[in-house]
Amino acid sequence: MITLIATAALKGTAVLGAAWIATGLLRRGSADLRHKIWVAALIALAALTIPIAPPQTLRIAIDTSTAGMKAVAVSTRSVSVLPMVWAAIATLLFMRWGAGILRLHRITRGSRLEGGVHVSDAIQTPMTWGVIRPVILVPAYVMDWASQKREIVIRHEQSHIDRHDWLLQSFAQLMTAVFWFHPLVWLASAQLRREAEHAADDVILAAGIEASDYADRLMAVARQFQGGSPVAAITAVTMVRQPALASRISAILDSGRTRARASVGARLGVVLAAVALLVPLSAFQNRTVYRVGQDGVTAPKVIYKVQPQYTPEAKEAKIQGTIKIAAIVNSFGQADNIQVIQSLDPALDAISVAAVSEWLFQPGTKDEQPVDVAVSIEINFKLL
Repeated sequence: MITLIATAALKGTAVLGAAWIATGLLRRGSADLRHKIWVAALIALAALTIPIAPPQTLRIAIDTSTAGMKAVAVSTRSVSVLPMVWAAIATLLFMRWGAGILRLHRITRGSRLEGGVHVSDAIQTPMTWGVIRPVILVPAYVMDWASQKREIVIRHEQSHIDRHDWLLQSFAQLMTAVFWFHPLVWLASAQLRREAEHAADDVILAAGIEASDYADRLMAVARQFQGGSPVAAITAVTMVRQPALASRISAILDSGRTRARASVGARLGVVLAAVALLVPLSAFQNRTVYRVGQDGVTAPKVIYKVQPQYTPEAKEAKIQGTIKIAAIVNSFGQADNIQVIQSLDPALDAISVAAVSEWLFQPGTKDEQPVDVAVSIEINFKLL
């Protein structure tokens, strides 16, 4: 699992980097288009985590011989810590997101419904959350405003609902939990949230609201805003966030900016660009990779293998089972693009990948010429 995520993160750097460059070039263009570029980049990153399990299987039975066990254990003990660190931090981030959902649910239950919106004393900024039954939450002080000023705030939050921003931002938060070690993923999530606010601002301004009046409403909210519930504010789509407020006011008052939503052609262009980047970064790196039985392709044969060995910890814990590894046996008879698709134990996974990387094969052939062939290797750990 950790190998697959690390590989996806490495390949995803190109996608996220391209998104950063593209949105930088379009910084005075449509915020909706920039938002869609970041959405496409994160979806492409998620697609890179989908494992491809090739059909050809080589089954290897593993002996529990202690020969060489200590040397292997020493070299992989530090490696086995990495999956645990990743899992621990990812779990904390998932829990934070879940805690935010629970907090928003409690705030909503404790609010009062007025004019189709939920009014609460527990928040300082308007916000929205939810998918099936989206909720608009406004602070109590908003209800003291004149109806016209109050309507500006409600229309802003409704635009987030119409754009499905809470769903997309939740997806971005889940991606940051999985790829917490990748700074570009955090940047993508932050930019996605930022562009969603700019796009919602553009919806209001395009409807004819004066920029000065709208900026005044944002400043009125900002003056009341003291942070509210930190967990809820992280999970919800909030109207005001202090660090980004100055740039938003500047964008609102900038009459030279494009306020229109992204055209159908522009959206299609974003999709095509994402696919164009994704294809060569996919599991087989855009290589011609064959499968056994396809157009007379013969199977690779193992001619030299390194036996993976039990670690003392795995043997003491009596861990038994099968590790499945997807790989490509290239035309030189070596395994590359090695990925664990069924894990058994972090240390045993690492040992198995290291062992398979040293195997030598008689390459598979097509028309009597060596070719790259996809294989799936099953390594069975059994205690005798």
